[in-house]
Amino acid sequence: MIAAAQIAVKDLKLRVRDRSAFIFGIVAPLVLAFVFNLVFGSVFDATGLGLEYGMVDLDQSEISLRFGAVLEEVEADGVLTIENYANEASAERAIEDDEIDAYYLIEDGLGEGVVTVASPTIRVVGDIDAPTSTQIAASIAQQFSIGVEATQLAITTTAIVTSSQITPQFVSSLSSDPSSAAFSYQLEDVSAATKQLDGTTYFAAAMAIFFLFFTVQFGVLGLLEEERDGTLARLKAAPIGRLSVVGGKAILAFLLGVISMTTLVVATSVPFLLNADWGAPFGVALLVVAGVLSAVGIMGLVASAAKTPEGAGNMGAIIAVVLGMLGGVFFPLGQGDDLLSKLTFLTPHAWFMRGLADLADAAPWTAALPATGALLVFAGVTGSIGLVLLRRRLER
Repeated sequence: MIAAAQIAVKDLKLRVRDRSAFIFGIVAPLVLAFVFNLVFGSVFDATGLGLEYGMVDLDQSEISLRFGAVLEEVEADGVLTIENYANEASAERAIEDDEIDAYYLIEDGLGEGVVTVASPTIRVVGDIDAPTSTQIAASIAQQFSIGVEATQLAITTTAIVTSSQITPQFVSSLSSDPSSAAFSYQLEDVSAATKQLDGTTYFAAAMAIFFLFFTVQFGVLGLLEEERDGTLARLKAAPIGRLSVVGGKAILAFLLGVISMTTLVVATSVPFLLNADWGAPFGVALLVVAGVLSAVGIMGLVASAAKTPEGAGNMGAIIAVVLGMLGGVFFPLGQGDDLLSKLTFLTPHAWFMRGLADLADAAPWTAALPATGALLVFAGVTGSIGLVLLRRRLER
């Protein structure tokens, strides 16, 4: 163990001198995290979309007023801004003057149409130069209409069961008739924990785990470099075990990975840099250690299969990029039942990101345990195979 530590310290001094590990382990991920957050950060944050809408309510019924109240609630959350206009002409001028992106037109008869179980509509008029904002506005109106249709279905069902005709008087009586309680419903606001990283934290964590695989390469590839330069023969001739040689390189890779990840976690958490929210410190520490071990195991397996340091570096870079893309470090992948969503969890990257997501919303450190366990499985399987192959290589 002492010999392995001495080898690791010697190699660490060499890596510090050439500064390549510093660039790949700290500078590159920090810069790219900042750039990605600057370019794509608003995609994760609905409050940064700058949605500006108007509304022309010509109906002034209970239903139309309720729709306006829904928009005001969304506005209070900072997702959009809503402005009321007296008529279509004023709303059209607002679009032409780039004051709003789209407006809702509620024509007279919406409330009566809902009561008589007709098919009332809410028109969305948008700026031709703002198709995305217009589509979002249409989606909001569509979601509201789904709730209206559910109410209409309940009214129709009640009328059929009670053999009644649907009239405004009948609908008004439903709210006060106890016999209609079976067909009524209430919406209850239940707060749920958010298991999703914000944009800043997402890109900070993604770049950290992505470049981690390049960073640990400087440790595990040292064995091949010793073999190429002829210094491996001296190590083999020294009174130390073969495992000490392999262990020294693994220790170096682990140290480089931990230093890189720890520096990135601390640096990206600084308010004037990125102000990322990683979660409970102990849970993050577990994920960092397990993530580094998995990276060391995978890159060690790559080194055991390569013949030269250059070949191992190229192979490792390809594997790092493929695993990174599949693990969702450049953009979030679906979490449904499709094949791609399942394949993401064959990568340490996805488990690392999932572990951080589990720590979101002030979750306790124990929330990171499942992802930590998965990362340790990656480390154990790949590391064991790589260790056996590298040891056999030294015995030749």
